[in-house]
Amino acid sequence: MGFEESLRLSIALGLTIFLVLLRFDSERILHSDYFRYRYPWMGPVSYYGLVVGFAIGIAIILPQGRARLFLAPGDPETVLPVMLAFCGVAILNALAFAFRWYGGITPLPTPLLSSRLLGAAASAVADELQFRSIVLGMLIFADIPGGVTTAITLQALLYGLSQRRLWRERQWYFLIGSVLLGYAAGLATVTTGSVVPAIVGHFAVSASLFGFAGGRLRQRPI
Repeated sequence: MGFEESLRLSIALGLTIFLVLLRFDSERILHSDYFRYRYPWMGPVSYYGLVVGFAIGIAIILPQGRARLFLAPGDPETVLPVMLAFCGVAILNALAFAFRWYGGITPLPTPLLSSRLLGAAASAVADELQFRSIVLGMLIFADIPGGVTTAITLQALLYGLSQRRLWRERQWYFLIGSVLLGYAAGLATVTTGSVVPAIVGHFAVSASLFGFAGGRLRQRPI
């Protein structure tokens, strides 16, 4: 590996570490008092803008970054079935959750639906770019012991650890579910060679929970 390639790899690794730390501090950025009392929408815009900007930067800097970070659209014949399966599991999961914890379906009130779905979409894109694209891609590129399976497992555990709010505000179901979501999304990303199914699946999980249990979850959004 030449000097230029080594330098680019080092920069990409540094940006990846920063991106992970950014995710662990996301709650403070999203709900910063500075933005809350001035322009409440600026907190989310700043955070999601940073994530997308860093993801683009890492993809440019890293040798063959677009392919290594699963930013290609993938083969439709592989991507579509995985997306449909992911969405199906997401719906079944939300139904099971609604009946297990709340005894039935309690959908999110219509006036809240658009804002919560927009937030869910932005969160799905950001989380999948951070963990299933950048972190997973870098772990596989580093050729860690245990190969792809270990890389998928590590990024899923790291993603679960980043969900600190779930430790304090939700049932254990959400914490375990976040790790399982991270593993399933990582597996879908590696299988299809694209992060797109993971983004769609992640959004489907959140949207399904809003649709079947959002009436009870609306005070503390997912």
